[in-house]
Amino acid sequence: MGPPVRFSSLVRRGLRFRRRFESIKKNVAADFAWYPYDSFVNLFAMERLRREAGLTRDELAGGLPLLDLGTADGALAFLFESLGMTVHACDWSGANINHMEGVRRMAAALGSRVEIEDVNLDAGWTPPREYGLVLFLGTLYHLKNPFGVLEALARRARYCFLSTRVAEWSPDRAVELGRVPAAYLLAPGELNGDTTNYWVFTPPGLVRLAERCGWRVLSQWRSGSRTSDPASAAGDERQFLLLESAGDYFKSMSKS
Repeated sequence: MGPPVRFSSLVRRGLRFRRRFESIKKNVAADFAWYPYDSFVNLFAMERLRREAGLTRDELAGGLPLLDLGTADGALAFLFESLGMTVHACDWSGANINHMEGVRRMAAALGSRVEIEDVNLDAGWTPPREYGLVLFLGTLYHLKNPFGVLEALARRARYCFLSTRVAEWSPDRAVELGRVPAAYLLAPGELNGDTTNYWVFTPPGLVRLAERCGWRVLSQWRSGSRTSDPASAAGDERQFLLLESAGDYFKSMSKS
């Protein structure tokens, strides 16, 4: 597979950009809370999946814009812009930790040209243009209608990096969920006290969802607890998928 993922150019450039990103955050006047998680760690999984699928980064981009759904404070959106890509970054101020003040302040501080849009994905949103690659990381379980959003993306994007929380067991550990393609519907506040968390899929359930929505799974990887459940901190497991659209638009592009 070549050099380890941690030595890949994307990871190395991403970690250098993270130092710059965090330094700028310290100097931005902020009367709000920044997104508390490290978005850059996703680069390790993304590179692993890309290599397993046998694709180059140029093939993933395809000369088209990149869409970052659930951009939080824009960490990965600004990184990929710095690598020369046109980027469209979306989040919803109604659920974003700082109502999207963070991504807008960072854009101003960086002199960024990333297109930033406030969208509620559950309110009938459809992608406004074609994209080579979508980053859809850590957002799926915040959606009431993940089926509709993934279907819409499959019609307008060629590739997608998807990650979300998954579960092998029920919260009380009495039911083994991971043997079947299923999803657990969270009670309000059951996961992290956050009422915007809805569906936690089983690993085969997430694959089934992607396939039913018009995607092919090119590679996949899981990290975290292998006795996972939908709600506890100790039972947190994440599944990463690299998807390729099976839609007619991108089939015709590949033949041209």
